[in-house]
Amino acid sequence: MIRELEDNLDDWLTDELDNYMDDDYLVFDCPGQIELFSHVPVLRNFVEHLKSKNFNVCVVYLLDSQFITDVTKFISGCMASLSAMVQLELPHVNILSKMDLVTNKRDIGKYLNPQGQVLLSELNQRMAPQFFKLNKALIDLVDQYSMVSFVPLDLRKESSIQYILSQIDNCIQYGEDADVKVKDFDPEDIDD
Repeated sequence: MIRELEDNLDDWLTDELDNYMDDDYLVFDCPGQIELFSHVPVLRNFVEHLKSKNFNVCVVYLLDSQFITDVTKFISGCMASLSAMVQLELPHVNILSKMDLVTNKRDIGKYLNPQGQVLLSELNQRMAPQFFKLNKALIDLVDQYSMVSFVPLDLRKESSIQYILSQIDNCIQYGEDADVKVKDFDPEDIDD
């Protein structure tokens, strides 16, 4: 019974995906469902299915800008992002969303490319001394992989949206398989 259900679901999904083969982007939103990509293989299996259908896949991980108001929240967001990177093993774009709501844009830079020692200092100031070793271990993990960085997204700015799209295109290598256009030259032009 379960096998029949899985086959029916696979057939349905394949039929639905065939309807979107010519679209530029197909977005699957998993809001707040961190367990789908941190410790349950359902999303990884889904991604493998998409790849088997010749979809170019990348992860776009959104972290709300409210996470930069508290270093402990930010470290938590970094760990969740790193977990998704490791679990899914896909090209990844981390986005710091809702930047239009941030009033103090001066300190944003330290969150876009997190520097371990700066974050460790802030974390140690906010937490009791018995957590210093744990804080150092978490920061070392972020530093060791050097994979967690964020791109700011301000929906009010078209350039911000275009930059995010270019990051995604770069990840999925959009246009890499396009034909190269060769311009024909007249033999007379070559002699000049």
